[in-house]
Formats: sequence, C-alpha cells, structure tokens
Amino acid sequence: MKRLLALVVLTPLAVACGRDAPQEGDLPEADCNQTIPRFGEVAAFNIDCRNCHDSALDGSSRRGAPVGIDYDIYSSAVMWAEETASTVYVGSMPVETELRNRDKTPLYLWSLCGTPQ
Repeated sequence: MKRLLALVVLTPLAVACGRDAPQEGDLPEADCNQTIPRFGEVAAFNIDCRNCHDSALDGSSRRGAPVGIDYDIYSSAVMWAEETASTVYVGSMPVETELRNRDKTPLYLWSLCGTPQ
C-alpha cells in the first residue's frame, strides 16, 4: 500500500517538473507574510480587468466576459479570487494584453492571501 501511495503522490510531481509553462488551475507562489494590498489597491482590477469585467458593462461591451464576474464589486472579485490568480498566472487573462509584472504581484497577493477589503 505504501508503494502505491508513493506512486500516486510522486507521479504528479514528475509530470509537473516536465512542463515548460503553467497550466490552467496552477497558482503562482505568494508570500503572504508581507503587506497584502486591499481590494481598491489592486491596480490591475481598475486598469486592465474592468475593461471587460465591470458591472456597468453589458452586451458586446463586455467583450465576452461572463456577466457576474466583475472587478468593480468586491463580493464578485472575492468569489473568483483564486481563479483570477490562476488565469493571470497561466496567461489566459487578460485576453488582449498581458499584465505588467508590477501589476501581477499585488493581484496574486490579494487573491491568494485573504482578499482584504
């Protein structure tokens, strides 16, 4: 039984080590032992994300962003916090551009370290 458990535990590690790029669902490292930005301090939400993910937008102005995933509303952002960190980390969001590294770090910290309001 121990041999089977070791195989189950080590197999994903071996597969992960062979990857070149992050995959959907992967999360970045976040050092939560530092000052975590509050929701309104995450520049990426205001500068990049809200171009599509804003509750005031509708129809084609959302550019395909699902209704209800909005970064102008704290409760919505909290519901999607971990997925937000993952999609930015793997590069699938934002769609039309890439966040600057200086904007990614606060987003990761907020999303993965308690989502302070």
